[in-house]
Amino acid sequence: MGVYIYKGLDAAGARRCGTLTADTPTEGREHLRAQGWRIERFDPARGAGRNGRTSLADLTSWTRFASRSRRETRVADFARELAMLLRAAVPLAEALDVLIQQTTHRRWQIVLRDVRERVVGGASLADALREHATWFEGVFLSAVTVGQKAGTLDQALTQLGGFLRERTKLAARVTAALAYPMILVTLGCGVTIFLMTFVIPQLLRVLETNGRPLPAPTALLKQISDALVVGWPWILTGLGLLAVGTSTLLRTRRGRRVAQALLLRTPLLGTLLKKTLVARFAQQASLLLGTGVPFTEAIALIRGGTRNLVLAEELAAVEEAVRAGSDVAPALANSRVFPPLVVHLVAVGQSAGELPEMLEALRQDYETEVSLALSRFTAAIEPLLIVVIAAGVGFVILATILPILDVTRMLR
Repeated sequence: MGVYIYKGLDAAGARRCGTLTADTPTEGREHLRAQGWRIERFDPARGAGRNGRTSLADLTSWTRFASRSRRETRVADFARELAMLLRAAVPLAEALDVLIQQTTHRRWQIVLRDVRERVVGGASLADALREHATWFEGVFLSAVTVGQKAGTLDQALTQLGGFLRERTKLAARVTAALAYPMILVTLGCGVTIFLMTFVIPQLLRVLETNGRPLPAPTALLKQISDALVVGWPWILTGLGLLAVGTSTLLRTRRGRRVAQALLLRTPLLGTLLKKTLVARFAQQASLLLGTGVPFTEAIALIRGGTRNLVLAEELAAVEEAVRAGSDVAPALANSRVFPPLVVHLVAVGQSAGELPEMLEALRQDYETEVSLALSRFTAAIEPLLIVVIAAGVGFVILATILPILDVTRMLR
């Protein structure tokens, strides 16, 4: 059975389009004609193979460019709505049908149709979702697997929906806090380059007509302006090579690890990143352990899903220590991410058999800590950027006014 896109006039004469599943294109067209459609276009969904089946590789290549937060929002809504339908005793295949009819996003609809086909064909929900790893991460799949085995799929999906919503909110807060300084720096650099390449050269050309030597600040400003005007191809080439070199370095595991380790040591920003990593770890671990995933498997899933290699190395040490029969605390004795308080609380929760509850408390506490760290970061960085930009603008104004004042004194 494949997925097809159709377009035409429905029985009421309205022009519409949509997707449907059918064994063959002929069967799909006959189904539409039986409903009174006048078909104008009927094609396999983009990325469909010769048999009309959606190509998961093509879907994956497109979703790489989709917004991560939008994908997580869709998956969170999917988990929450599917949980409500299952609690109402709606069969899984019928529940997926309802969600397919409800969505208006064509790509997401194709994903859900493929999931439904696999479930109807006898696959478990987790196995069907696993074919769309770009949308459904390992933590999600593991929780669904455990929920299906334990007969608590609706509860697992409810927890997953809440988990994804909270994680999206946390990421949005961090992104918003970092976006303002970046916008401020970009605008400041853009205005400075415009002044130095278009306004200042014309002004200095007028000031040089009196034949008097320029003051030192003005002469320095002229040199900088001339360098930008004349040497901009070399500057752009240098910046391009620097960007390519940095990108190439960050593609290597060692380069990413060094960069991430340096960021964790950065004042203010490093503290913010550490608290964010701890909050995400506590969030994921409490979800997995709460749904019945074994501790070592939960650590392995979190380690496999994190993009921070420093955190991944520390979680690998924890996993190895626990498998060897040791406690968590010794493995994280010299942690660069987890503070001693967190390590101690995790160890206490593990020994008392209350680790999920302890991690949930840590999650709530560290989400508050992240909010406070964001406030401190923005409160410190905004005045600093304003001072730097004001100093640059002040230098330009001073270097421009000095020769004008000299000319004014001469006229007196």
